[in-house]
Amino acid sequence: MNRSSLFWGAVLLLLGGLMLAGQMGVRLPGGATPMAFFWPLVLIFFGGWMVLSVFMRGKSPVGESASVSLQGASEASVRVNHGAGELRIGSGAGMDELANGVFSGGLEQDSRLNGSRLEVRLNPPQPNFPFFGHWDRYDWDMRLNANIPTARTLQMGANKTEADLHDLRLTSLKVETGASETRIRLPAQGRLRADFSLGAASLNLTVPAEMAARIRATTGAASLSVDTSRFPRTGDVYQSPDFETAANAIEIKIDAGAADIKVS
Repeated sequence: MNRSSLFWGAVLLLLGGLMLAGQMGVRLPGGATPMAFFWPLVLIFFGGWMVLSVFMRGKSPVGESASVSLQGASEASVRVNHGAGELRIGSGAGMDELANGVFSGGLEQDSRLNGSRLEVRLNPPQPNFPFFGHWDRYDWDMRLNANIPTARTLQMGANKTEADLHDLRLTSLKVETGASETRIRLPAQGRLRADFSLGAASLNLTVPAEMAARIRATTGAASLSVDTSRFPRTGDVYQSPDFETAANAIEIKIDAGAADIKVS
């Protein structure tokens, strides 16, 4: 049973107990029924919880180690949903693992083998009180298998991300962020596409010297800085001179609002 189920189970027990007491004729001083105190007690409880969360949120919880078995797959897709906190990604998982790491704040994973393809979702645990949000901090340090071709999706909230993808064999990359600070060192091999959708965020992309690139950006109130010595600009596109023929190349598409973006 997760924490959310435990909480709502306790609420239902309390509600049922107060209703039963009222049916049995139990009265409080002043003639009020026990049920008359239920909703005020609930409001006081949630108000106290919200105040307490202000002082608890900044604490980094104890991490738990976890891994994702490769299950004999030869390719994979990984979707990572991450909330408030820090997310660190690099290579270094074992030969029989798709990923491993230390996950402060907890982790829920779902893996499904579809033919030779392993489909994985990594999520934070369910919130304590789903109808009132939650304030947990998640500090995740992940290591991925560098030998497995992988399509990767990162969905992030108000967090800080450091991702070194240099040694990984990615087939695609999709990143969606909110109010975040994101630094990514892109892969150095293969031909792939990377899509970035940014809110009020900062994004720093490093393209390895071995990699050609084509960069397209649709920006609102965003600041965009691209190393034009490597990626000369033609119209709205920044592109390596050898992009069309290079063995290793990445096509980068950026859709941003009020963001600060740097590509080098």
